[in-house]
Amino acid sequence: MILIQRQPVEPMRNLKISIVSLLLILIATLQVNAQVVKTPSNDAVVVTNSNVPQRGMTKAQVKSYFGQPNSQLGPVGIPAIYRWDYGNYSVFFENNHVIHAVAH
Repeated sequence: MILIQRQPVEPMRNLKISIVSLLLILIATLQVNAQVVKTPSNDAVVVTNSNVPQRGMTKAQVKSYFGQPNSQLGPVGIPAIYRWDYGNYSVFFENNHVIHAVAH
């Protein structure tokens, strides 16, 4: 009978493998906070996260961070859709939460 001796695995090696694995998972799951929106004329408009309200924000949060809109439209349809127009973009809400922001 042949006995095979296993070498003990270094604890630091396991830690390094765990850290690298965790970093790879985190990098793979990062989301870029920009959207490409197609308009009816089929033009693509890119909206980045730094200059417009983000999906999920409430109306109160949008007013707090971005101020009073130039105009407010809605509600239209079911569920209720609202549009707030600012200088360079419009923000669309479903009920009380942002669903899209579109640059003009």
